[in-house]
Amino acid sequence: MATATKINSAIKDRQFVTSLARGLGILRCFSAEQPSLGTAAIARMTGLAQPTVWRLCHTLIKEGYLVQLDSDKLRLGIPVLSLGYSAIAATPLAELARTDMLAIAVRHQGAVSLGTRDGESMVYLQRCQGSQIVLRDMSVGSRVPVLTSVTGWAWLAGLTLDVRQQALEQLCAASPEIYQTMLPQIDIALKEYEVVGYVTNKGSMHSQINAVGVPVVSDDGGTVLALSSGGLSQLFDDTELTALGLELKKLAVHLSAALTAQQHV
Repeated sequence: MATATKINSAIKDRQFVTSLARGLGILRCFSAEQPSLGTAAIARMTGLAQPTVWRLCHTLIKEGYLVQLDSDKLRLGIPVLSLGYSAIAATPLAELARTDMLAIAVRHQGAVSLGTRDGESMVYLQRCQGSQIVLRDMSVGSRVPVLTSVTGWAWLAGLTLDVRQQALEQLCAASPEIYQTMLPQIDIALKEYEVVGYVTNKGSMHSQINAVGVPVVSDDGGTVLALSSGGLSQLFDDTELTALGLELKKLAVHLSAALTAQQHV
């Protein structure tokens, strides 16, 4: 119901184009885990009526953003991929971060990710992996939920209180059951951040993964990214997570300065 929620919240905005928002909401339904979808599934995921989904999908097919498969399902078209890679290419911070992220990944034999929020998900702008990692299918462009991922929790930690509350209200409206389940753990992580400067997530997104994360925030607070790292729970115990958290904090300071500098170019 994510698309319907966003549209309802924007009804009073006269500049808001509802049909465009609905079309973008349909494109967001597709992921690496669900590369092809039928219109019934899209209607269920967006909360839109099926006739509306049919019309929007027809338009997206005509423009090349969706492709009709023989199985009556749809997948994303090449123009969407082009837009995605253009957006990633326009984020030079991701490339700037790669060397240091890779060094941490190799040193700790886990994964290191840099992400930004898109709706109810965090999208990876950069991803480096060591050898001791379960989720090897994650890469640049992959999505993880804000509510259950350490990347999402780190992003929330970087927001001002009023912006964070607004974001949590949006996430609650989109996924109320998950929100109610995860909120106690998120609150604990945010309190932890106030003390040690990073958040910890043990098994919330994947039962075998422990991870830590830190926000990357521009000086004016207008841009917030999230840096995270972790791996197999057997190897990434409290001692290892603490070491990782300290390394990520140092890297976040460097990246925050670079992010601020880029905004003033």
